[in-house]
Amino acid sequence: MWKLFFQNNAAVLDQALLEYSSMNPNIGNPAMPQILDAIEEVKINNFTNAQLNNVGFINDWFQKRLRPFLASPSSNFLSCLSSKNFSCQTYQTVIAALNSQSTSMNTEQQQLIFTQFIYPFLSRNDSTDPGCVSNTSGSTDWLQRNFGVFSVFAELSELQVLNPGFSSMESFSALTPDQVAQWALSSGALNDTNDINLVFKRLDEGNAFQNVDQFLTQLTADAEIPDILPAVRDVMMNLTFSIISPEFQRFKRLDWIVWFGVKLTPILPSFNGVMLTNATSYVNCTNYQVIVKGMSDAFPKMTPDRREEIAMVMLNYLKRSIQLINGPACTQGIQNDADWLEINLGLFSQYVSYSDLTHFNISGLAVLDILSPNQRAELILDPMNLSNESLVQEVLLSVLGSADIGEIGLFFQAFVNTAAMTNLTSIEPGLRNTLLNLTLTALAPKLKALDAQGFKFWFQVYLQLLLPGIQPGTFSVIPRNISCDSFSAIIKGCDNVVTQLSQMQSQEVFTFIMNYLTGQLVGGFSCVNTVTNDSDWLESYLGQFRIYATYVDFVILKSDFNGVKVADLLTPTQLAQLAIIPSQLKGAQDVNKIMAYIIPADFGLFYDILSPAIQKNQNNYTKEVKSAFLQVVFDSADLSSTAINDTEFLLWLTVRLNPLLVNLSSSQVTPLFKILIDRDCNSSQQTISLLDELRSTLTEETQSEIYSNTVLLLTEPTPLRCYVNGSFYSFLKSTFLDFGFPDLSVLLTLMPDTRQTELLNSITLPELSQFLSQPGIIDNSSDICVLFNDYSKTPEFLEIENVPDAVKPLILPCVWPLALESSNTLNVDAWFDLSLKKYLRFLTKSLISSSEVQNASCLAFQKLVSILGSDFNYSTSNFGPSDVYSSIKTYLVTGPQPKCYIASDPDLNSTAWFVNYIGVFVTYLSLDDLNTFLTTSQFNIFVENQANIQLFNNTAIAANVISYYITQLYTVDPTFNPMQLPGSFLCQVPSTAYNSLSQNNSVDILNRFQQFCNGTDNPQIFAALVSNLQNITANIITMLGNAITGLSTNQIASISTSTLVSSLSTLGSVSGWNQGQAIVVVQTIISGGFQISNASTLIALGTLIGGVPSAIITSVSATELLATSQNPGFITNLLAAPEILQATYISKIITVGQSQNAFIVNVPDAMATQIPRVLLTSFQDTVDVQAINRKTWTQNQAVVFFSFEVSNATISPEELSPFVLQGFTCTAAGSMQSELIRSLVHACRPRIQRQKVVLIETQLTCMYNLLKSNLSQNFTDYPSEMLLYYNYSIVEQSNCRSYFTAVGSADFTVLSRVLNKDTLLLNNAKSCLGIRGMSLSKDNVEVLGNMLCIVNGSYIQSSDPFILEKLKNCQDFTVSQANAMETLLLSGTTQYGNTSTWNEQTLVNLGILPLYLSSNFWSLFTSNVKRTFLQYFMPQLRNNGTVGTKLMALFQQVNKITRSRREAGCTIGNITQSTIADAAFPFGYTATQFDLCLNTSVLINNLAAVTGKVDDVTFQAVILAKLNQAYPSGIVDEQLQILGSVSRVATLDDITKWRITSIDTLSALMNPKNGPWEAAQSNAIIMIYLNTSGNSLGSFELNAIGSNLCSLDISVLQTITPDSLRNANSLNVTSCSTEQKRTLYNIGKTAFNTQRTSVATTYYHLISSYLGGAPIEDIRSLATQNVSMDIATFLSLDITVVTNLTVSEVKGLMGINVDDLKTFENTSVVKAWEAQQPQSELDTLGIGLTGGREALIVTPNPNISSSTNGITKSPVPATATVMPLLNTTINNGIGDGGQLLGKDMRAFSLCLALLTIILQLTSG
Repeated sequence: MWKLFFQNNAAVLDQALLEYSSMNPNIGNPAMPQILDAIEEVKINNFTNAQLNNVGFINDWFQKRLRPFLASPSSNFLSCLSSKNFSCQTYQTVIAALNSQSTSMNTEQQQLIFTQFIYPFLSRNDSTDPGCVSNTSGSTDWLQRNFGVFSVFAELSELQVLNPGFSSMESFSALTPDQVAQWALSSGALNDTNDINLVFKRLDEGNAFQNVDQFLTQLTADAEIPDILPAVRDVMMNLTFSIISPEFQRFKRLDWIVWFGVKLTPILPSFNGVMLTNATSYVNCTNYQVIVKGMSDAFPKMTPDRREEIAMVMLNYLKRSIQLINGPACTQGIQNDADWLEINLGLFSQYVSYSDLTHFNISGLAVLDILSPNQRAELILDPMNLSNESLVQEVLLSVLGSADIGEIGLFFQAFVNTAAMTNLTSIEPGLRNTLLNLTLTALAPKLKALDAQGFKFWFQVYLQLLLPGIQPGTFSVIPRNISCDSFSAIIKGCDNVVTQLSQMQSQEVFTFIMNYLTGQLVGGFSCVNTVTNDSDWLESYLGQFRIYATYVDFVILKSDFNGVKVADLLTPTQLAQLAIIPSQLKGAQDVNKIMAYIIPADFGLFYDILSPAIQKNQNNYTKEVKSAFLQVVFDSADLSSTAINDTEFLLWLTVRLNPLLVNLSSSQVTPLFKILIDRDCNSSQQTISLLDELRSTLTEETQSEIYSNTVLLLTEPTPLRCYVNGSFYSFLKSTFLDFGFPDLSVLLTLMPDTRQTELLNSITLPELSQFLSQPGIIDNSSDICVLFNDYSKTPEFLEIENVPDAVKPLILPCVWPLALESSNTLNVDAWFDLSLKKYLRFLTKSLISSSEVQNASCLAFQKLVSILGSDFNYSTSNFGPSDVYSSIKTYLVTGPQPKCYIASDPDLNSTAWFVNYIGVFVTYLSLDDLNTFLTTSQFNIFVENQANIQLFNNTAIAANVISYYITQLYTVDPTFNPMQLPGSFLCQVPSTAYNSLSQNNSVDILNRFQQFCNGTDNPQIFAALVSNLQNITANIITMLGNAITGLSTNQIASISTSTLVSSLSTLGSVSGWNQGQAIVVVQTIISGGFQISNASTLIALGTLIGGVPSAIITSVSATELLATSQNPGFITNLLAAPEILQATYISKIITVGQSQNAFIVNVPDAMATQIPRVLLTSFQDTVDVQAINRKTWTQNQAVVFFSFEVSNATISPEELSPFVLQGFTCTAAGSMQSELIRSLVHACRPRIQRQKVVLIETQLTCMYNLLKSNLSQNFTDYPSEMLLYYNYSIVEQSNCRSYFTAVGSADFTVLSRVLNKDTLLLNNAKSCLGIRGMSLSKDNVEVLGNMLCIVNGSYIQSSDPFILEKLKNCQDFTVSQANAMETLLLSGTTQYGNTSTWNEQTLVNLGILPLYLSSNFWSLFTSNVKRTFLQYFMPQLRNNGTVGTKLMALFQQVNKITRSRREAGCTIGNITQSTIADAAFPFGYTATQFDLCLNTSVLINNLAAVTGKVDDVTFQAVILAKLNQAYPSGIVDEQLQILGSVSRVATLDDITKWRITSIDTLSALMNPKNGPWEAAQSNAIIMIYLNTSGNSLGSFELNAIGSNLCSLDISVLQTITPDSLRNANSLNVTSCSTEQKRTLYNIGKTAFNTQRTSVATTYYHLISSYLGGAPIEDIRSLATQNVSMDIATFLSLDITVVTNLTVSEVKGLMGINVDDLKTFENTSVVKAWEAQQPQSELDTLGIGLTGGREALIVTPNPNISSSTNGITKSPVPATATVMPLLNTTINNGIGDGGQLLGKDMRAFSLCLALLTIILQLTSG
């Protein structure tokens, strides 16, 4: 019926099904399968292969038309469907449709889909993509796409068959518990805890109990229980238990049986006591017995500890349920006690104590056979049973009856343990003897099988309680052939109970020992193989029973027995037997061992016997042995006791110890002398005399000890013991005899403090000299000071007596203070010239140190300076002149100043102060020291002293000291004639001193200057001296050298042409010409007829080349110019010349050569920047890429040829020069392999001793975009600036410090402000480094590096002062930052110290920072300090290209001068050549004074020098005003060329009078280094130039004008030829109007047309700067040419063009750089473009742009319902998305789908009919 119905309405069936689907949810109905089968026959079977492979087509059918029917597919429908030729994509669409209806299916229907459709389709072997794997992104994705929810019906093996690469781990969360179990069994997961944790993590999802049930059911499906690693099994059991235990309360008996009998079987051995406690909390006795049965099955695989733990839980359960467990319900099937144990405890009963079993009325004898050894032992040792001998014997016999001695041993082990736990230490003797007898009798046949360890257990453990029952015959059962170790084990067992044995029993043991050991005797040794020494042998085989043996017994049984070694084990009787044998005593150790067992009371008798024996057998006793016997006497005989009188002591000394005193050892001297302490002087002296007689037998060490002890005898018990009177020195000589003499330290210690002076002065001068001349007599240098402090004849001794040189350095420190304290000339001379004459050469650094000499008298100090500054030999001393100066410095700053100068004191009123108190050490004098020694007024007292002047005539003296000296000299006497000064002074003489000299004197000074000043370049002095020259000859020019640069232009012009030409070699070698001077020299020689027409004349000009007009270069032939390129000096000079000169030169060079690329070789490497870009676009294959790599390029040049250079280079990217690498662009990278790109980026990283690769922002973002998917954490592999654009989230936290350290090397000025990355980077850095607030530690500062350049002032003020050092690397500062730096400096907490200590060096040390500091800072320095610093600082700033605005700001802050009165005239001083030559000029002048003091003629004659130093606009206005006065009709070219930044203050009126005729002048005026022009000004200048006949906007002009091009009218711009633009540099036209940009673009398009038609990327590079004027069609054309436009160029496009570009067009245009749209999303251009794009299209970029316009949303009114033909449609909520239709033609109100609407009514009727039928079927 359905088939027929559908066939009849086939024409509209598609639309009807679609309408029906939109109106109806899924309907479950028995007729649905038939409807679906019918549709399949009518429609699906007719689908073509193309339709079956069309995703959109299949989606429409299965997701829309068939959706209501898919919940009821028949088996036939699915089977047929599996045979269709779906593509994998369309198959997956069908699965998605079925998946969406799965909730309306029952399980059988779902499984049918898998078995009838999914598996058959995916397993087809006719598919191009078997299993539909290729279009999926992993196993999980594969499951979801190809199976949907139906994957649960697949076996894991089926999945692996369909997809061999299927990863269970990846798709774990999608696997069912059954599949997980299959995976666990096949993957090895049962041996891996990590895997099993993953398994249970999956099982824990959803219904965990059900999942675990399925998992374990599958795991135990096979009869063979899987073997699981114990550690894994523990994890499984723990995790399983945590899931199933909550269900225990709901378990029925069958559940307990199934779980504990089947499901838990593999993991039950890991079931622990806690789990069992939990489980048994909910069970009755029968279920408990089920658990016991399951646990017993798992018993074999449990550990002993686990078994015991389980047993305890079971026991607790039984005790808790004792009433219930013995009830009828729980005792079914139990016949006896054995049955009860098996059912209720199973195999765990053996882990329960016997006492616990008695709680359940278990009879021990009844279950004796199944009791464990522990339980049997406990049964016997029960106090109630122990007295029952028959019971004990019955139990013991039941044990002893075992054939297994090991099993018997277990019982005895338990027996011992149980006895120990019950504190049972003995057994009734009768029972004990019986038990021992029974046991040994039973063991007798088994003992031969025991090894030593076995005997140990039995006799030392098991039988310990029974062994005290030893009887005669006990040991008869012991086999005599047991090993020695086994025998030893028996003896040690007996040893353990020896205290419990009677003497008879001990003798029985000893008899057993002797019998056994005698039987083992072989070759004089018995049982010696397993022992290490005699002690071990005694204890092992005789034990404590050895006391019954004689010493002879030991030797018989062990012939090498050494009694000494076991003396501690021998009895006194045995030691006595040993001591009389000398051969047994090998040394002192043997003696000590023996004597340790003899008490002192027996020493007298012992030595009365021993000494004769030693005397008799002298040769048999060693010295060591005899010494040892002597030492024992000293240690233990107590001979120092008062009970022994001197007579008895002498008896000991001369008789008993006589043979022992020979060769007395050093260690025994002190014990001997201790005995002498309380004897009288005679006894002591006799002892020393006796020892002196034996001295030949004594070692030096012993004699030394005798000396030391003699010293002690002289002081103890009272000082000066035995001394009466006379020379103390003679007394000591007689006391010590030949045992030595006290050194000085000892000598002093022998003298009581009260008598020290007396005793010292008792020594005569010769005796003292003799004493001090003895080697080593002075041990402590301080002692000799004590001697000479108390010795009354010290000066006489020093002068008369002579001592060794080694002693003199020791004496000198003691007498040195006496010399320094002398305060009159006579005493000073006596000390230094007489007493110390022999000693002064031994002066040390310490003696001349400030601490030693600071209290010296002035005369003594003066004498010392004189001596140390004349003939003193420093090569043999430990100090040098610098050390002397250090002491001088300290001395001179101590006390009132000037130190040692008193005008009224004839001894101290000499003005030769520097000579007297500093002398030759003046070379170490610093200016700070000088200012510390003397105030300025004090200094001036000495400055004119001729001796001082000659002293300072030393080139080794610091320059600033000489400068200060000279300054003060001329302050005191401004008229001092420099001709009278030493040559070295001339270098520092104020230039004003030279102003009035004659020409001859000036020449003389210049000659001396060159001789003495070592080439020092002092422009001021040069200018002052040369200004005196009126007649300048060739000789004078030669003599002047570099000083000639001090000439004014009028002086140069006055020199004859012939003189200049003849001196050209000299003039050309001079460095330092300014542009004005060079122009005048060149003009002068040209006007005199000198022709500059070839290479030689150009080279001859040398450093004057900069003064040559470019027109002359143009006139020289190209081949001549090429010849100059080979001269390095010429090229160096040309590089210093004006830019236009260089450009003109290169423009000629590039015309030479036959080949197209000859210019690459011809152009000097350093001048390659002048090559037009267009020439770099067409390199031939033969070009030398190495030559390209050697040259200097601009970034705009490098981008043009970068692709060629990289692709043709024979060197690695690492070797590419920084100038080549700066050409990296995404345009070039588009054609490169990723590895090459990575290498190029890596080559751009910062490298030591390698110039930095300077990259702009667009290059950096390009690099980042190219690499961001594969960036490493080794941040130093990348350019530092590229790191600024990193996505910080990819930086691993452990590496963040490394990241910010690398970022700290970056130049943060590359960042566009619109990106706002500064704040983000800083915040991330603070988070990484743990920075709280704004205080940065030194470590933070080290890491952050250049990031500190972006922090605000609050950070600077709050951070470690080290921040200042890092800030020196910054390129600029905000006002806030500068103020903060200044505040920090002024705080005095930085390394620069307190402001009061600041000087010129402080300013130098601050590096670049003073450039930004305010007048508040500068006010802390004197004018002289500031001037001197500026003379150093300003040239440095100018050489570094510091912008004029900064220089002006610096000048205004440093030069801030407050004037309190009106200035009527020049008060500071007229400005002269010399003034202007000062590098600090015009420091010190106000604008008014500058005007009043600057003569116009001086200005004109030194114009270049003035304009090169004046940066303040008010001063510049003065200059221009004076020039206007001098040139009322207008300033000429030559002057205009050297105006510099002064030109920028000109008004339009001023400019209109200027004469600008040459390109040189135009280029000079347009130089951007001199500051920007206002548009009107630049327009006026350019037009003046263009209005000169022959001038036009050529390439030179365009390069010179640069961005000022935008000041020109359209009509003027239109005169630019394509050729001019083509050969010009890339021009900056950002400030041009739209119309101007269009004009320039049109010219550029024509200019680069050749490249446009050949290489699109090259054309793009050339035209990019002009694209702001390009129409949309040209931009769209570029979008198709893979140019990867950078974001900067994109932002420069006409906004109307940008907003009309589509997303796809922009994507094509920007290529790799498209990600930058997100980076620069906040720019107005990107925002405007975003706003015009549909958001859905922006989303296709995948970069997160969200500013697009949203799609229109139309939502029907849900309250509207319609009725047709009596059938009511329920309202169906719907949402329709209406997207903008581009280029769509609307006909009759509809789009392309309009052809369907003609059949709307019919389709609608069919839809309603279908609905009616289905509703009827449903209701039926």
